[in-house]
Amino acid sequence: MQQKVISVNININNIDYDQGYGHKEVELNLINKYLDEGYQVVDKFSTVSNANNLYCVNLTFILQKD
Repeated sequence: MQQKVISVNININNIDYDQGYGHKEVELNLINKYLDEGYQVVDKFSTVSNANNLYCVNLTFILQKD
């Protein structure tokens, strides 16, 4: 069995909620690479930090392949 721990940070600056902004779609290419190699996500953790003009998300994935 093989395992990998991948941590991804997503930062969005200058969020303007009044104008309808604040959503950002991000494709996680590194996670996609390991999924293509046969790894599976067995657990995930997230933390969110936001302020008036910054939104930061940290995602941690535990991947496993038999």
